[in-house]
Amino acid sequence: MKRILVAFGFLIVGFAFVVSCEHDKKPHEKIKPVDQTTALQSKYARQLTDRKFAVTPDRLARGKYLANGILFCFNCHSKVDSSKPGYPPFPNMLGSGNLWFDKDSLRFGAPNISSDKETGAGNWTDDMFARAIRQGVGHDGRGLGTMPWTGFRNLSDEDLASVVVYIRSLPPISNYVAPRILTKERELRLQNQPRPMSDDPVSTPDTSTLVAKGKYLIKLSDCEGCHTGWYVRNPGYFGGGNLVGLNDTEKVASPNITSDIQTGIGGWDDETFIRVIRTGKSGTLKFAMPWTQFANMNDGDLKAILAALKTTVPVNHRVVNGLKPTLCPVCGQMHGFGDQNKIVNSKPVQGDETLFPNYAGTYVNDSVHDTVLIRFKNKKLWITQGQVENGNLFAIDKIKFSANNLPSPISFIKNASGKVIALTDYDLEPVVYQKIN
Repeated sequence: MKRILVAFGFLIVGFAFVVSCEHDKKPHEKIKPVDQTTALQSKYARQLTDRKFAVTPDRLARGKYLANGILFCFNCHSKVDSSKPGYPPFPNMLGSGNLWFDKDSLRFGAPNISSDKETGAGNWTDDMFARAIRQGVGHDGRGLGTMPWTGFRNLSDEDLASVVVYIRSLPPISNYVAPRILTKERELRLQNQPRPMSDDPVSTPDTSTLVAKGKYLIKLSDCEGCHTGWYVRNPGYFGGGNLVGLNDTEKVASPNITSDIQTGIGGWDDETFIRVIRTGKSGTLKFAMPWTQFANMNDGDLKAILAALKTTVPVNHRVVNGLKPTLCPVCGQMHGFGDQNKIVNSKPVQGDETLFPNYAGTYVNDSVHDTVLIRFKNKKLWITQGQVENGNLFAIDKIKFSANNLPSPISFIKNASGKVIALTDYDLEPVVYQKIN
């Protein structure tokens, strides 16, 4: 229901700033070293280990494919060519890092992860890379605010090893990226942001079907993070409406990529989807969408992603960038076609009110660090997710409930004796919240 958005949201905004600031810089231009930083140690930094990943040709090849594709590593950790559509990374600067923004006592960027020992990651261990990728904790223990680790934590153990092996093989590039300077509030937020305190094994995913493979890839790139309108009124998972700043004045809204035939991509075929990703809609897609990296994926993986997206709950929400922005009642944001959208609420049905008191309680999911509170008051159920009061929870069929600002319906799980023990949120895959009281 709620996702950790500090990292990825800041990443996208930061990337928007950097490309506008870097436009006139040469690819090899050096930045004057600046030592001051406000970085704080994460309270959730797991202990580093001495593990080391064996280097094999298969891992090098797989790591290269992932890092230059679905993980879009070099959209951030490289200088980008803003003279070309999609702002692709300079091929000879992969891993060099990039200073995104340095103005008004605010500075942030992506570090040099090449094998250079003076300005890069040549002295880092394999587990330093692994912890940064999966838990979002830097080699020095700071909480990373611009690392989309909440998606990367889904990497299988073998894929994680492949990525680390490949990145460590990058040739050294001398490019100093100054450490971050953030506001005290943001530093404290990163310091206290919950992160996994252990690196639990992640098995090789099921890729026996297109849908299964697609769901794995979608979770890695966190398509949901950008393509869901989290901040005002959530239209639904993958339903679009998330505003992304391109520069100081221009913003675009993420489009609807649900299975909805009319306003999403439910009617797209493989050829259309692949063409859009490969060409960035003939170069018209904004750089906030890392399509120049996704274009490196093979046809099979792109077909798998589309197949998985077609299994999402359809959301009726049209987003058209390029038209005059108007206020959209569905997502609460300003975007093209906004005022033409209409809220379509789920129709309530008569639920068994005698069972409502049994549903009340606190539900938690540790993997997404989220809490849901269900209250029974005035013969009705009320739902709060995190700090957001979503309002009256009402039945929409025999097992599912909804509220007017929930991204998806929920259902309650009972044990053999009929006791309510959990609830399910219908995301790309069902997410279970355990009842703790």
